[in-house]
Amino acid sequence: MESSEKLLFSNSFGSVSDKRVILHYKNGTEDLPVGSITSISIENKRNYFFAIPGLIISFFFLIVMVINIINISNQTPGMAGAGAGEILFALIVLLILLPISIIKLIGHYIIQISVGGNNRRPLKIANSKKTEASEFIDAVKKAVIK
Repeated sequence: MESSEKLLFSNSFGSVSDKRVILHYKNGTEDLPVGSITSISIENKRNYFFAIPGLIISFFFLIVMVINIINISNQTPGMAGAGAGEILFALIVLLILLPISIIKLIGHYIIQISVGGNNRRPLKIANSKKTEASEFIDAVKKAVIK
């Protein structure tokens, strides 16, 4: 930073001064002049392509599991192991696929900054850091408006 710059805000996503914004990526930083920033936003990115089919398949395996449990309970005691393998397989698929599908449906956040009408590389944000990201966005907006 130059000696004439005044630091307005800083956190894990970047630093905001009265003259520039420094974005902190996992593999480096990017320096953007405040006057060239045209827009900044926070967006929720979801993977519907994986989440919806994953949820449908999970519910299918849940139905298969329930039907097999009902069939086993209606069988004679000597035939109780007939559908146990199918139930175990359905349970394993359900325990793997359902949480992954839900995570993909919840998604993650990104900070998108446009400079001169061109989108810069987005900053990926964990869901637990959304408030920190919102504070960073507010600081950038205040610096740009001045």
